[in-house]
Amino acid sequence: MKNTEKQPLNIHLAGVGGQGIGLLNEILLRAADHAGYNAIGVDTHGLAQRGGIVVSEIRLGETVHSPLIGNGQADLVVALERHEALRAALQFLKVGMQ
Repeated sequence: MKNTEKQPLNIHLAGVGGQGIGLLNEILLRAADHAGYNAIGVDTHGLAQRGGIVVSEIRLGETVHSPLIGNGQADLVVALERHEALRAALQFLKVGMQ
């Protein structure tokens, strides 16, 4: 049986406190909504106020019910800091996407 349903697009955003990951998350969510996509997202601030890790996750798709992306499930990683880019890519990108 062929699966004709489009798979969700999973985007993981990573950076450190003060770089604007939360703002980037909000801009992407609003743009997706304006374009007519079903979009859901979540911010995780951690120690953002002290320059710590900040991540956001966005999922686009018709059957998306949760904003969380599991390890090895991201289609795209956007990072604003090189160390976080490496960590996020290794942990979250799908196999073969690294």
